[in-house]
Amino acid sequence: MWLACSKLMELREGRPAEVPAQMALRSPKAPPRDFASALDEWERRKEYSTPGGERYGRTYAKHVRTELGGYKLSEFLPPDGADRLLAYRSGLNGAGMAPNTVANRLSIVRQVLIFAHQRLWLSALPAFPTRPRKRPPQFSWIEEAHFRAMRVKLYEGIAPAQLRRAEGVTDDVSAAIHVERRRCYFSWLFYTGVHTADADNCTGEFISLDMGVYRRRNSKSADCVPDEWFALPEPLADDLRVLQKALGRPFYGDEQIFGGPWPSVARQLTVAAKRIGLGKVNPQILRRSFAREMLKRGYTVNDVADMMGHVDTSMLRQIYARTPRPPGSGKSKWTRSPVPAQVPGAVLSFPEKASGTGPALSLVPEHAEHTERTLNSGNATVTVTKKET
Repeated sequence: MWLACSKLMELREGRPAEVPAQMALRSPKAPPRDFASALDEWERRKEYSTPGGERYGRTYAKHVRTELGGYKLSEFLPPDGADRLLAYRSGLNGAGMAPNTVANRLSIVRQVLIFAHQRLWLSALPAFPTRPRKRPPQFSWIEEAHFRAMRVKLYEGIAPAQLRRAEGVTDDVSAAIHVERRRCYFSWLFYTGVHTADADNCTGEFISLDMGVYRRRNSKSADCVPDEWFALPEPLADDLRVLQKALGRPFYGDEQIFGGPWPSVARQLTVAAKRIGLGKVNPQILRRSFAREMLKRGYTVNDVADMMGHVDTSMLRQIYARTPRPPGSGKSKWTRSPVPAQVPGAVLSFPEKASGTGPALSLVPEHAEHTERTLNSGNATVTVTKKET
């Protein structure tokens, strides 16, 4: 800057001055005429805050260059430019791309066109297509009657010889014990709401049937969420006693009660669900079913967050906490079901043992409405609740 001012002063005083070529006010390079050249220049000047963001940005820029690089910048001028961008978005949607993928590509296009407009390569900006409204999250769950029916159907019709590949299975007796361990694995997911990784590593140290308590561990948040003891639901305690009877002894402290890691648990859940007329059921649906049951029993969002090992209550308030409960209802235990467990599609009426009364916590804003619809057909249904504004 000082050098440029000195040269201007020399010119004003009539003295000869030689302006270096690099001080020219306009770049000798001609402005780009096509979208690909503008994208290259934008990418050269783009600064990313993280290496991961740079990796994703360059990947999307590469795809956009392939798809729109042959167009001239003038083809994006209004009003035809808006139609071209809409056609581009329709093509991405027609290719079956995820909404986030479409939005990221359109974001690259938007940044490049704004970059070109700021440098006067583009005289006007087109109207950019608006992002479609995000669909409200869906909260899927199953009733306890459905779960009990699924549990019975696990490994139904399988020959003991087919279970010989499992670790520790050598004869028909050990095969029957293995099946009972896996059924208790299902029960542990449904009645405690833990992740499969925590069920994989559950040992006898996590359960005290005599005291009626279990220790909840969330390995995903172990650094900030300590282990905590909670009351053992009665149906889960009954299932564990059946397993102990099959073993003929109490659980050992270092024993993997449920048979160790189960990589195919999601597939086995879906197989058992289809046998009773349900659709796809995964461990996450069992976790959400636990949250719903606890909220139905009068527990607050903070209580359920502690039981599930959540770091905070944001996830519960956004997705899980959509189960209305009567005002003034108190907490109640998860007692044994009065309905036979083998009846798929039965509607349970859980006995309530009020431990106190008081104003209920409002889990949903007053302006929100809730509708329920059923998925799949057959004797049993999976209920889905979604928020409508």
